[in-house]
Amino acid sequence: MPIAEAQMRIRAAQKGTPQLVNLVVGGKTPILDLDELGEMGFSLILYANVALQSAVYGVQMALGQLKDTGKMDESGPLASFMERQRMVRKDLFDELEKRYAI
Repeated sequence: MPIAEAQMRIRAAQKGTPQLVNLVVGGKTPILDLDELGEMGFSLILYANVALQSAVYGVQMALGQLKDTGKMDESGPLASFMERQRMVRKDLFDELEKRYAI
């Protein structure tokens, strides 16, 4: 596990084949931008836990606001109801329900 940019450059250069780097925000491996990583020879870049860390942060912000204000609506730190419906493909399931209704 490289813990410095120089180590990352050395490892990528030594291999001579496409390389993978697994980045954890807050972890030991330096977080570099995609262009830099590509120039070093990393062609597969994993951002481990980014979705999870983002979701945790969002949940904490939303619940914190609810606790502080006693109110939550679509102006808060959350997706709109329409976005929620889109993400769960509500229209597809409505169509399936119509198609297969007895």
